[in-house]
Amino acid sequence: MSRRLRFISLTPDQQPIVNDAYQHGEKRALRRRAHAILLSHKGHTINQIRDILGVKRDTVSTWLSQWEKDGIEGLQDKPREGRPSLLNESELAVLQQLVEEHPHQLPVLHAKFQDKTGKVVSQDTLRRAFKKNGNSCKRVRRSLTALRDETDFRRTQGLINALKEWEDNGECDLYFFDEAGFSQSSSLPYAWSPVGKPWEVTAYSRSKRLNVLGFLTRKGSFFHRMTTESVKTETVIEAFDQFAAQKSPDAFAVVVLDNAKMHRSKAFQRKIIDWMAHRIHLVYLSPYSPELNLIEILWREIKYKWLPLTAYSSFDKLCEAVKNVCDNYGKSNSITFA
Repeated sequence: MSRRLRFISLTPDQQPIVNDAYQHGEKRALRRRAHAILLSHKGHTINQIRDILGVKRDTVSTWLSQWEKDGIEGLQDKPREGRPSLLNESELAVLQQLVEEHPHQLPVLHAKFQDKTGKVVSQDTLRRAFKKNGNSCKRVRRSLTALRDETDFRRTQGLINALKEWEDNGECDLYFFDEAGFSQSSSLPYAWSPVGKPWEVTAYSRSKRLNVLGFLTRKGSFFHRMTTESVKTETVIEAFDQFAAQKSPDAFAVVVLDNAKMHRSKAFQRKIIDWMAHRIHLVYLSPYSPELNLIEILWREIKYKWLPLTAYSSFDKLCEAVKNVCDNYGKSNSITFA
């Protein structure tokens, strides 16, 4: 015997109410239940609604029953018992204002909150309230965004996207060039350790510096040159000359680089004609837009993920570790670019 089909029939007055709950409901649960009612009104069976929304058949049936009994109120979550919030809406508003004024000074914020509201709560309570207000604790980032020309940035971004399409179509080899420095006083990565026994690395106020000049592609190629000398215009020119010498003479290469002084010097500019003869074309990034240079991702991966902590025990070990990582890029470690 076949099971009787069951459908919801909405009146013209009910349809906009359910549609508004589906499109603008504050909670996802309400939006899903309203969606089920609309689907039923359009002639979808309970089994079809079950498959569309990925829930059990009994769940859909319960939603339809709740609508038939209580209308839109039947689709709302029922109040649940639990510990009442320690902070009311006005106190949460005060807290949000203080977070904007003292985002990284919890003790100061804590004291000012108690002074303004007269309510004594713990710092843990404030942390929970931060999350309830839609805040999260993240490392503060330095940014150059405010210094750049947004129009020029978008133009350069579009150009690089076009070059990526050229490379995907086999019309060029796209390289991203930059220099990076490594020393024993560099910022250290996060690391897991037993509670109370954090990893320790000898602190160095001064350290020799290993500089790496690299040409990176999205396809897994990485040509690099290392030096412990200061990076000057002559150093960069030598790296480009070595890059040109090892490049296939028939390949057309486009190299993206930033606007560092050594990249804009007269001596460097004079060499551009020579590199063009080797089918190497240079494209300068918009100023203050390091996120467009994909090799920056490689430097972060090396410094904060791929170098072992033992590399910082001596400068010789650091040089050896950096060389090993760079020489084996694309083998033991690699990056997948979109």
